[in-house]
Amino acid sequence: MRNLTLALAVALAVAAPAAIAANSTTSVVVDNAKTQGTIRDLLGVNVPPTFASKTPGITYVATSLYTAFGVSQARLHDSGLDLCSIYKAATRLNVAVTPSTTVLGCTITASGSVPHFMWTPTSSLDADINNTANYDFTTADEVISKTIASGAKVYLGLAQNYNGPNDTTDPVAWAKVATNIYKHVIGVFKPTAGIAVDPAYVEIHNEPDGGFWRGDTATFITLYKESTTRVRAAASAAGKTLKVGGPGFTRDVLTKSQQSTNPANGFIQAVGASSLDFYSAHLYGKCANASMQTSATFLRDVRALADSQGGTGIPLHISEWNIGLGTECGNSFYANQQNQSFASGILTLMQDPSLSIDAAHYYAGVSVMSLFDFTTVTGAVRVNPAAWAFWAHAKLRGAAMLDAQVCQSNTCVAGYAADSAPLLVVAGQMSGGQEIVVTNDGTADVSYVLQVKGLGNAATVDATISTPPAGAKDLTASGSPVVADSAQLTTLMASAAKDVRSAQAVSGGAVSLSITIPARTLQVIEVRTTGTASTGSTGSTSTGSTGSTTSGSTGTGSTGTGSTGSTSTGSTGSTGSTSTGSTGSTGSTTSAQSDCIFNWA
Repeated sequence: MRNLTLALAVALAVAAPAAIAANSTTSVVVDNAKTQGTIRDLLGVNVPPTFASKTPGITYVATSLYTAFGVSQARLHDSGLDLCSIYKAATRLNVAVTPSTTVLGCTITASGSVPHFMWTPTSSLDADINNTANYDFTTADEVISKTIASGAKVYLGLAQNYNGPNDTTDPVAWAKVATNIYKHVIGVFKPTAGIAVDPAYVEIHNEPDGGFWRGDTATFITLYKESTTRVRAAASAAGKTLKVGGPGFTRDVLTKSQQSTNPANGFIQAVGASSLDFYSAHLYGKCANASMQTSATFLRDVRALADSQGGTGIPLHISEWNIGLGTECGNSFYANQQNQSFASGILTLMQDPSLSIDAAHYYAGVSVMSLFDFTTVTGAVRVNPAAWAFWAHAKLRGAAMLDAQVCQSNTCVAGYAADSAPLLVVAGQMSGGQEIVVTNDGTADVSYVLQVKGLGNAATVDATISTPPAGAKDLTASGSPVVADSAQLTTLMASAAKDVRSAQAVSGGAVSLSITIPARTLQVIEVRTTGTASTGSTGSTSTGSTGSTTSGSTGTGSTGTGSTGSTSTGSTGSTGSTSTGSTGSTGSTTSAQSDCIFNWA
């Protein structure tokens, strides 16, 4: 019955859009008069902006890069905040061998199979668990400090590291230690000067359906529930507002959730929906074979899975995502241009309101599979193409999301659900105008018509189409710690190609632009009103510092008064009208609009 229920949920809960023919004219339509809530900030990454080289004494710091490209959250997993590295009064046993052996550090090098690493505090008594002498927050404090300096918020993961402990005989003691780590971060347990921050979210555990948990499901459920209850209580006692959830299931969660002995099976029912302020999972593509359709299907199916387990209304977090995982792609692959369009496409898909994704974290900001690669080129940091997706979508932060569609022939689909279309689009309404991010994840250039409508009494607009540089870009990196050259970074951030189209005529509250977007890239289009039309006694005139001359489809016009004139021409019309200023008592204007492919009214 469980399998049948899930199958129905996956099939019915979130319907995928119909495929759009690839050989028809493409149009992107943005309606400034229709908003759909606020664009969610999904610009998180895994790993803080600092990490140590394998060469002793060398540390890399990417604080300036995180800031420049708009990273807003750092998920502090695999970053020195794991329980084993911080809490010293615990037994560490490799129980995969007989007899079990003591592990000296906090990782076991795997050799063909996932290790079974048991980590348990030596005492569960509060007096021992709360003994500050048992905790070493040195690395954790440095990580938090560098994250704060970048302007990113802390996304706190209470978990163990890769190849680290993945079982315990005392889940309650585990939860107590995890709670004290949270209390340290907010500055109430063994506080460190300058380290007191409210995490954006707290995520309990990581990938328990994979190698990060080798114990039984009942123990894991206890661990999760105890951790959530205790962390919430600590937040309440400190007067903090907190959202806690988890557990960061793997990309195989849809399969693992069907296995009766796996924690993913019936997880929400087991812990109770009230124990989850969010449900988190991970998305990884198949390197060069990664696609928008496959990724969109996964996201919709995860939404359906959570709903089928009683999690309807619980937001999703995609707390790890990338085009590929680990060594599957090879580190050099992340310098390929495809990464730019894939990352921008995923950031667009995750804006779909039906998915209810509240946070997401690219893996990773630095180190491996990264936006910023300090290790491939000696003396340089490589800015990989995916970083520009963050740059682009950061321009939408805080904006009201506008209705945006991708259309071909008579078929239109929401831009954030256009995984089967040639383009994806997300648009925001800012105080100064509209910001639009268009993504082409295909292998060929796409020519399209952008129509922005709902512009009210605008007469003219300026449009700036920005296309980031293609490929990876290397910046000199030096010093101790090693950082990117600030002057070169400033130059890079100004290097996007700009196509400026001034004084574009608006007719009927809409403007149309013909644009070509290269393959595997993105564009940011900024639209700003530069002239407005006001109503006179017998008609309307265009306003602005420069008047306009507009050809119309029918009728004759009269002239208002003003300063200087410029020209804005429609596509058809026998006679036009002239408006050379900002006001006129009897002036009228009839504007022509380029022929629309569709009737957008």
